[in-house]
Amino acid sequence: MKDISKAELVTYVVLCAVAAAVIIPSWKLGLEEKGELGPGFLPFVSSLCVLVAGILAVILNLIKKQKGVLSAEAEKIDRKGWLRVLGIMINFALWPILAGWIGYIITSFLVSLGIAKSIGYQGLRGPIVLSISVAFCIWLIFGFMFQLDLPAGFSF
Repeated sequence: MKDISKAELVTYVVLCAVAAAVIIPSWKLGLEEKGELGPGFLPFVSSLCVLVAGILAVILNLIKKQKGVLSAEAEKIDRKGWLRVLGIMINFALWPILAGWIGYIITSFLVSLGIAKSIGYQGLRGPIVLSISVAFCIWLIFGFMFQLDLPAGFSF
C-alpha cells in the first residue's frame, strides 16, 4: 500500500471521529422545538452524513488494499488548476453577497453555473441543467420543506 492510501485512511478515520464527537452534543441541543427545527438539527445531520461517508470511504479503501488497487498519484497543480480553484472560491464568495441582492434561488443558479464552468464542464446544456437542478433542490429543501424565508432580492 502506498503512503497516499495510508494518509487517506488516516484522514477518513479522523473525519469519522470528529463527526462522531459532534453527534451527541448536537443531539443534546435538540433536533426539534415546537414544530420547528432545533439548533442541533443541522450539526446532527451534517455530522451523520460525514460519519456515514467516512465509514464508507474507510471500507472502500480497505477493499482497494485487499485487491491491490493503489491510489492514483496526486496531480501537480499548474496555472490552469490554480485558476479553477480561484474560480470556485470566487463563486462561493459571491454567493452570500449576491443572495440579498438578486435572491437566493437565482444566486444559487448562477453560482452553480460558475462552479460547473470553473471545474471544466464543457458546453452549456449540462452546466445549465445541473444549475437548475441545484437551484430547484435548494428551493425544495429549504424554501418548501423547511419553510425558511430565503432572501428574495429585487427579483421577486
